[in-house]
Amino acid sequence: MIDLHTHILPGIDDGAVDLDMALAMGRCAAAGGITTIAATPHFYEIPQWSLVKQKVKELQKEFIKAQIAVELVPGAELLMDMALVDMAAGEIPTYGDAGKYCLIEFPLQQIPLYAEQVLFGLQTKGITPIIAHPERYGAVVEDPNLALGWLKTGCLIQMNTGSILGRFGSSIKETAKIMLTSNMVQMVASDGHGSERRRLNLFEAFEALVEIVGRATAKDLVETNPRNILDGDFQLKVQPVEYRKKRRFFFSRLA
Repeated sequence: MIDLHTHILPGIDDGAVDLDMALAMGRCAAAGGITTIAATPHFYEIPQWSLVKQKVKELQKEFIKAQIAVELVPGAELLMDMALVDMAAGEIPTYGDAGKYCLIEFPLQQIPLYAEQVLFGLQTKGITPIIAHPERYGAVVEDPNLALGWLKTGCLIQMNTGSILGRFGSSIKETAKIMLTSNMVQMVASDGHGSERRRLNLFEAFEALVEIVGRATAKDLVETNPRNILDGDFQLKVQPVEYRKKRRFFFSRLA
């Protein structure tokens, strides 16, 4: 499996606090069948892309020394901001520094009015935005079809394992299920922040995914699609569909 959303770089953001925790996260991932991890620190907390890439190389060396058989790939979790529109394409963090796919998050409680402008601006630079954990956004919980709109404009969707497993509450878990069964999700990742709480638990979510969408699609979400993203050649296998809320019918018995 491939985990495309982690905060594994030590001492960078609100993820791994030190090298020991980063190594523990790596061991946990390897034990659970994860072969590749994308290090995606919050970019607003570490504003230099070159520094992220340097830290990834340093941690990869520590993994090798500790005999942790996991490949590390540089990335970042961008915060939705108009400043991204003015950045040169080469300055914007993308998976593997390939200039093709980036991970971007919105504020949890409100979708910014300028969101479409930023997403379009990234696409004009040849970068496909991957929207991080939209099932956790209040607006998407209210209307899951917001995600469908982003997909129609050419963006992709990454869902958190914690959402599927109910770690963020029943409403978000239900939203996650709606999005999965509507083909609105292209990859599932841990968004791992530590070795205990919010760990790299992609393997825990896999069986839940199998129950929701079947084994073949579950494998696509945690292995095939993430690999295609890293290879720079992702193609949609199935088209997303609009979610139609089930109507409730009430019948009264006439005397």
